[in-house]
Amino acid sequence: MTSPDATPLADELSSVARRRKALESAVWPTPAATRVIALTNQKGGVGKTTTAVNFASVLARHGARVLLIDLDPQGNASTALGVDHHVDIPGTYDVLLGEKSLADVVVQSTDSANLFCVPATINLAGAEIELVNEERREYRLQAALQDYQQSAGFDYVFIDCPPSLGILTINALVAASEVLVPIQCEYYALEG
Repeated sequence: MTSPDATPLADELSSVARRRKALESAVWPTPAATRVIALTNQKGGVGKTTTAVNFASVLARHGARVLLIDLDPQGNASTALGVDHHVDIPGTYDVLLGEKSLADVVVQSTDSANLFCVPATINLAGAEIELVNEERREYRLQAALQDYQQSAGFDYVFIDCPPSLGILTINALVAASEVLVPIQCEYYALEG
């Protein structure tokens, strides 16, 4: 019932608040098989990390088990999820070099009980050079993810890539079954 003082704006805000409350308590369906999604673009600043973190957080809050793999040496996805990622913390670098398994480096996010992260440290910047002469270097992440996924049972895996098309991004593309390319609505962003 509308009060005599109600305005169209007040009615709309009330409707939005009701819809938001209904969405917050909803449990969304999960996929039948794990969806592995790489977020990549050679251009920086287009929203790769922001998109990965927000998708991962929202899906985890609505019941999905989500893993976010931070492959960017800047480690912004790790920071956004409240995961420590200083030099002494094991992470994606150690996995790519075969020194640790994903099970050894996965950390639960402070954001949700269903959200997990593989942190990136600045050491990851050196992985490009260290892997250059290694056999099957582009399959390192895929192999690690396949081994871990069998026991972990994630619904979604998001891979946040650096703004380049180097060995880190190639590992993400090989491991992923889907690719999401965020771009800004600008000519140079589209060209990149």
